[in-house]
Amino acid sequence: MTTIWDVAREAGVSPSTVSNVIHGRPVVKPDTRQRVLEAIEKLNFHPSRVAQGLRQQSSRAVGFLVLDPNPRWPTDPLHAEVLAGMSEAATEHDYSLLLDRPSGNGCLTARELLQPFRSGQIDAAVVALAGTSASHQHVLEELNRADVLFAVLEREIEGRCAYSVMSANADGARAATQKLIGDGHEQIAFLDSEQMWPAIELRLSGYRRAMHEAGLGDHILISSSPDWTSTGGATAMRNLLERCDREGRPYPTAILAGNDVLAVGAMHVLRERGLCVPANIAVIGFDDFEFARYVDPPLTTVRLPAHEMGKRAVEMLIRHIEGDPPTQRKLVLPTELVVRQSG
Repeated sequence: MTTIWDVAREAGVSPSTVSNVIHGRPVVKPDTRQRVLEAIEKLNFHPSRVAQGLRQQSSRAVGFLVLDPNPRWPTDPLHAEVLAGMSEAATEHDYSLLLDRPSGNGCLTARELLQPFRSGQIDAAVVALAGTSASHQHVLEELNRADVLFAVLEREIEGRCAYSVMSANADGARAATQKLIGDGHEQIAFLDSEQMWPAIELRLSGYRRAMHEAGLGDHILISSSPDWTSTGGATAMRNLLERCDREGRPYPTAILAGNDVLAVGAMHVLRERGLCVPANIAVIGFDDFEFARYVDPPLTTVRLPAHEMGKRAVEMLIRHIEGDPPTQRKLVLPTELVVRQSG
């Protein structure tokens, strides 16, 4: 069956432009309109009356539903990058965005996530949930049973209207740890947070795997921050050094941080202690936020395609809405180790 996406590809325009032509909206240039009409005729495209009726009732909006214990979550660099990618895709296809943060007081229910769907505010949603992968699995299963359209970030999910958009977190952390091991480091510590996310679980597993593969399983050392802030990273680093002092053990010679924000906080404490990065302790972050290249020294980190994740998630959802659901329900985007001066 020919879809609106087929017409868009044939005419070299976006699906939203095809939709504007079909509905007679006076926003399309005459030459573009003619290309679209010719593509419709060539492909013998007949818009489904049912689909048209659904679209007329559609809100033409995609939600970004985030469970994050930090009330300032929209300012988090990762969320901001994902949101920028979502915005780019939504604008291209003439959709709007809705941001919502469920109360998430530890007892998240599907009702909170379903509310924007049931109120007609959104047609689909990109979902990001804090906690371990298992902690909210029941909620995702309820969303599946409700038959709403969603894409979940950094978790695997199956369902008729469910998509997964992930990055190669474990591979990225493994590559970063292997780089440090290759540089001669054996005492490598990992900084994470008490506020766990599925992506961090994967990064921690990549670190552990690389350490075990190198025969350094006995050297695994983890220190947790109270949150995902630079202040939290400083606390985790300070606690790690104090723990080494109490136990009479040498400081680690390298740090792999769960994200760049923790890495910056850790580097601040190292400077306070008179320790040089990377001469005394090498530091590698994760995410490659914009500031990473401007800290002193510039931060070696693992680049996460957060912008691309947001964009691709929205594109998958809109394709489903417009009647051309992607056959690939799980998308895994690669990470990249970016070597600078900190490690």
